[in-house]
Formats: sequence, structure tokens, C-alpha cells
Amino acid sequence: MLSPYISLAHESVLTRNNFASFDALWNYQGDWFEAPNTERGGWSGVNYIELADDSGKLQGFYLKRQQGHSRRNWRHPIKGESTFVREYKILQYLSTRRFGKVKTPTLVFFASQQDKAILLTEALDGFISADAWFKTHIAVSVKNKKKLITALALAVQNLHQAGVLHRSLYTKHLFVKDAPQITDSHFEVAVIDFEKSRIASCMVWFKFSDLITLNYRTPELSCTNKLYFFKQYFGIKRLNAWYKIICRYICYASYKKSLK
Repeated sequence: MLSPYISLAHESVLTRNNFASFDALWNYQGDWFEAPNTERGGWSGVNYIELADDSGKLQGFYLKRQQGHSRRNWRHPIKGESTFVREYKILQYLSTRRFGKVKTPTLVFFASQQDKAILLTEALDGFISADAWFKTHIAVSVKNKKKLITALALAVQNLHQAGVLHRSLYTKHLFVKDAPQITDSHFEVAVIDFEKSRIASCMVWFKFSDLITLNYRTPELSCTNKLYFFKQYFGIKRLNAWYKIICRYICYASYKKSLK
């Protein structure tokens, strides 16, 4: 069991609302943000909650709770370890990366007890998932669409440069926000859901699994859009022989996955 983590910046708002303990958060009763996942013999669910700070201003948070959802590793080969432990460690790790910083939800509270775990993060105000953006911006200009694709490619590139393999990289796990005053691409991108992620010592080949998954899981993008994404990710203007081989491999592997 890991010792509870409470963000110093949020301790007062949690205390003020009587949510500064495992039991208080675990026993929270409210509407589910999305239907709980009951696979693998346990359950995992998410609530959106709003808490008032000392000035009375409401702040949004996502409360994730799970029981009986674990994965075996070398430290816990028999009973396994809560998948939220991995997400907690990845969020902590990414918060210390200075070069190519990856934006993630701000960690507020984490604790685990036996087969139960809680992860509380700040809501990403003003962000929507990339898949929702593409669905609601069908008539968007080619220029703006390319700006978003560039922002997504650089976010994935930064994630891999930080040494993190997401292992479940869908556009619903990439959140975007219009931010022309912050970035050249006019979009800010945040990455969420690191339950399956891991830190890889060698990203040269492992990163392709993320690119394959993302390519397979983005039917809303045309082949031209996907090619543009790859160029931005690899930082090239045109495909040479080597990058043609890589892109063909990614497309072929994506096609094989679609047949399963």
C-alpha cells in the first residue's frame, strides 16, 4: 500500500469540503460521469465533482475509484497492483519532466487500500477530447485542421521523448483547447488515462505501437491527414525511403489490427 498523496495546493479545498481522506472520497455518492467499467471481476468508475475553495469559487475535479482492477508486475506477481498506482506514478513522473513537457491533468489526491484505489485530478477546463473536436468541426478549414493535427503530433512526440509509452493512445485520450495566445499551433493538448502506460528505457521501436493504435483508432482522419500527422511527428517535410517503410509498416499493422 502506498502512502496517501495530497497536493499541497489543494489540501485546503479538500479539507474545507471534508474530502481529505480515503474514506470520505471512497464513500462519495453522486452521478457517474460515465458508466462504471465492470470487466475483469472488479469495477472502476468516474465522477465529476465541484468543490468550493476558501473564496467560495467552485473548482471542478474528476474522482476515479476502482476495486479489484489490478495488473501483475515483478513486485506483485500474484495479487497484482491497482492500475491506478501505475497512473499515479506516471503522472508524478511526467510532472518532473522539464524538457518537452507533457501536459496532463493535475494530480490532487491518490491513495490505495488493499484492492481499492482512488485518484483525484483537476478537471481540464476548456478542453474537449480530440475525437469530439473532429466530430463537431466537420466543416473546419484545412488550415485549422492541420494546426490541430500538428499540435497532436507534437504532444505525442513529447510524450515519447519523456520516455512514456501510453499503450492505449486513442483520440479520446488526447484533449485539446483553443489557445492561440499560448502555442504557435493555436492549440494546447493534454494527455489523459495512463493506467496501461509504462516508462520505456528504449523508445526507438516501442513508440510504434502507440502510433499504430492511434492510426487504427482515428477513422475520422483521412489518409492525407494521417500522413501529415506522421510528418509532423517525425519532424520531416517529405518522406524519404526510410520513412516510407515506417509509414507502410504502421499502416499495415493497423490494417491487421482492424481484422481482429
